[in-house]
Amino acid sequence: MTTRTITWENALFRISKKSHGKEPTANLGTVTVAPDDLIVLIGGNGSGKTSIARAFAGELELIGGSAPENYHPVLVSFEKQMKLFEDDYNMRNSDSTTAKEEIGITVADLLTNADPEIYDQVMDGMNLRALLNKPLRTLSGGEGRKALLAQALCSKPNLLVLDTPFDALDIQTRKNLLQLINDMHLRYKTPTVLIVNRPSEIPETLTKMGIIQDCAITKLSSREEIEKDPDAKVLLGYADMPDVNPPRTPSKFALKQIPSGPIIQLRDIHIEYQRVIFDHFNFTVNPGEHWHIMGPNGAGKSTLLSLITGDNPLVYANDVTVFGFKRGSGESIWDIKKYYGAVSGALHLDYRVSSPAINVLLSGFYDSIGLYTHPGDEELSCARTWLKIAGLADKEHTSFKALSFGQQRMLLIIRALVKTPPLLILDEPLQGLDGFARAQVKAFITYIMKHGHTSVLFVSHHEEDIPEGFTNRLNFIPNADCVGGFEIVQEKLN
Repeated sequence: MTTRTITWENALFRISKKSHGKEPTANLGTVTVAPDDLIVLIGGNGSGKTSIARAFAGELELIGGSAPENYHPVLVSFEKQMKLFEDDYNMRNSDSTTAKEEIGITVADLLTNADPEIYDQVMDGMNLRALLNKPLRTLSGGEGRKALLAQALCSKPNLLVLDTPFDALDIQTRKNLLQLINDMHLRYKTPTVLIVNRPSEIPETLTKMGIIQDCAITKLSSREEIEKDPDAKVLLGYADMPDVNPPRTPSKFALKQIPSGPIIQLRDIHIEYQRVIFDHFNFTVNPGEHWHIMGPNGAGKSTLLSLITGDNPLVYANDVTVFGFKRGSGESIWDIKKYYGAVSGALHLDYRVSSPAINVLLSGFYDSIGLYTHPGDEELSCARTWLKIAGLADKEHTSFKALSFGQQRMLLIIRALVKTPPLLILDEPLQGLDGFARAQVKAFITYIMKHGHTSVLFVSHHEEDIPEGFTNRLNFIPNADCVGGFEIVQEKLN
């Protein structure tokens, strides 16, 4: 597609309808994007990054100034991924589904209109050929993000808007995507607006860099100038993080008795979908152990965690014991839920409640999605202290759905921490967080591992995200000679 210079002049957009007399807006101001531009933007959680991305993509109503017409923008974001999964769910759960609709949307379906000039490059760069015929519902969060990115790249837009596209991607895929963005910019002259959370996600070929604050682009200059800015240093994770001191758990939620023996025991596990994921797999977590779990997208990390939480239906066909309860032996889900807190991309996708932030946090005490119990003063005090520590005190009465992605993720993290459970299951918890928030959560987890009695299972693709204090590592290493294509290595750390 032919690209051209596009310009917004004093452009102001309506984000949503008026609320309490104030109309939320996104302000692009005056900005020009030339065919050879690759503009990188950074911003804190709640700064309006997604609204700015939607303004660039023409998804918001223009209420002031001028915006370009007849251009073909494509936006990739977490919200787009959530919408795609909802569309797939609705297709498969209609009253009169066809055989195709029962399968749902596949990766190949997303690429039916792909530009042949770039198709092979994207397929190879994103390592997607093996996923083409897989239904979306069977993909990991990272694989789903890869499919959306491929769809966007293959459409050859004349403006590509990427809202934190590296989140949930493994190390090699992030490297490949960074190269693809550079190639799209240099080879195809695709103007690109890229919103990132980390210095490692900034392409070398960027032409401008800016900061988003209060739903506006407040600074736009060279990378050198922006990275000198104190705000940018905090956002990119260069600033030091003070010590944290989480509040005590209300006494009524302190577990009176924790079963002795291993926390988790998986024996001779076999899991097979379109390929074998686990075969004769054994895994034990003992009290006091903290496990860092790593491996590429689709290796089986989230499947492992879903066996532990009981969210995987195949748990009942396997020998899985958690806190002394053997799955399938008549135990209630509540018998086990009280012992752990969890954060994952899947939970975030499924968490569609419109409850205020304080209720979402309080629900962590009761292991529910939504609050159905009247909280006491002790719970309210503890929850408000957590909100203050997490920088969300002013969002206490804000609907969960009205929070930014990063604010939602932070809220789900402190929801998992609020009752200080004996087990924390954290699957890519820092996804979508700015540098300051990532440092803050790392400090929470380090503190809990050092001072508490909580064992942690922590999945991350980012070495810099790993808190101090892990005792063990579980690593899924690609190996074509192994069943399922991965060698699963368990090791004790010093």
